[in-house]
Amino acid sequence: MRDLLLESFSTFWEGGFYEGLPTDPMAPSGYGIFGYHSSLYLTYRMCIKPYIGSDTVVLEIGPGRGAWTKAIADLEPKQVFAVDVVSPDYAGFWNYVGRKPNIQHIVAEDFSLPGVPDQSVDYFFSFGCFCHLKPHMCISYFDSLARTMKPGADGFLMIADYDKFNACQSDYRGRSIWRAYTHKKFAPHRLVFELFLKLFPGKYLQPRLNKAEPEQTHPGAWFHFGLDRACEALTKAGFRVVEPDMQTIHRDPIIHFVKV
Repeated sequence: MRDLLLESFSTFWEGGFYEGLPTDPMAPSGYGIFGYHSSLYLTYRMCIKPYIGSDTVVLEIGPGRGAWTKAIADLEPKQVFAVDVVSPDYAGFWNYVGRKPNIQHIVAEDFSLPGVPDQSVDYFFSFGCFCHLKPHMCISYFDSLARTMKPGADGFLMIADYDKFNACQSDYRGRSIWRAYTHKKFAPHRLVFELFLKLFPGKYLQPRLNKAEPEQTHPGAWFHFGLDRACEALTKAGFRVVEPDMQTIHRDPIIHFVKV
């Protein structure tokens, strides 16, 4: 005799149970307003946590205050090299991360990664840094990464790609929290969202970036490298590209590569 609970399911979901489209990062689901995650959290879960253990030597370029460094340090790796162009005191690095014997902060004066031994690094990560470097500077760093990373070491690198940026800005309704309010009962929320975009356009939506325009010169300028060019440069430097874009962020690519 068939179990009554199982029998009840046979007529409960006519057409089959359907939670949502798994391949759409902003698809509505049965989880409703709880069905979305921060891009930073997704990056941490997919690009950091699975790759760090107690024997891992980590290299991070451009830690700033140390948000990612602290997340990495909490996983208790063997050692962390944090390389930046500013001093830790200026960035408030030690105040935020806390002084730990396995964390070394290195102030860089060039792209040679002084203080990081040859073939010592098991894992590399950089977020929000290389997008502020001109392509030839990124390539110089690639040569230094090839020297310092062990064969088989994993790297995750966020770069600037104007094409992905522009596509994200153009499709803000498809790639932002606007998608969470597609049901008609959320019409007032959508109106408020659109109103904010009109009142504060520079805060939420930015002008399209044009690769043909002269390079910016102001502090914090954002330089187009391009996904194809970056992957080609990594390959030439001695790396194998595992995933051209981890797709944890709608706006910027994160490349997963491995030292050959």
